[in-house]
Amino acid sequence: MIAIISLNVGAESPNLDKVAVDALAVTEESSKSPTTAEGISLEKPELPNLHRVTDNLYRGAQPTAEGFKELEKMGVKTIINLRGFHSDEDLLKNTHLSYESIRFNTWHPEDEDVIKFLQIVTDKNRYPIFVHCQHGADRTGLMIAIYRMAIQKWAKEDAIKEMTDGNYGFHAIWQNLISYLNDLNVEAIKAAAKIP
Repeated sequence: MIAIISLNVGAESPNLDKVAVDALAVTEESSKSPTTAEGISLEKPELPNLHRVTDNLYRGAQPTAEGFKELEKMGVKTIINLRGFHSDEDLLKNTHLSYESIRFNTWHPEDEDVIKFLQIVTDKNRYPIFVHCQHGADRTGLMIAIYRMAIQKWAKEDAIKEMTDGNYGFHAIWQNLISYLNDLNVEAIKAAAKIP
């Protein structure tokens, strides 16, 4: 989308009767790098580390029961929990949110978990989606980096940079997540998830 803003300069500048300014607005769904679509922070006490990734995908840390109600008010329909030993089911009792649990092991990322994640986040019937782990930084960061590469076609370097340096709180102990991303065959994962 191009926005044209015309300004009439008037008699003081006879050589300029108008100035046009073009502004390129890159949609989040087609963003190619973190410089064009950084996560937009929406953090609240009940929704720590909450950021909008795209119009249909949010990321964050473990919400409270009130946080899940707030997500529902925001229009979120589906929750993806990446915590291996924690269920959100009790916290979701007073909502109509759809719930998916991917018991993700931070020490040993598995392609099957990534495939399941990609299948959920590309199902338009489940939009908008909120994905979280405990801190919203490492497991969530990895999955969002994979989303950026597989769906938004970001370069690996850009997706890794956003994960590690994007002010989401990445913990340096998880160097294995960076290695996993570097070794990931994005096209093979997309094919396994049946994503064109």
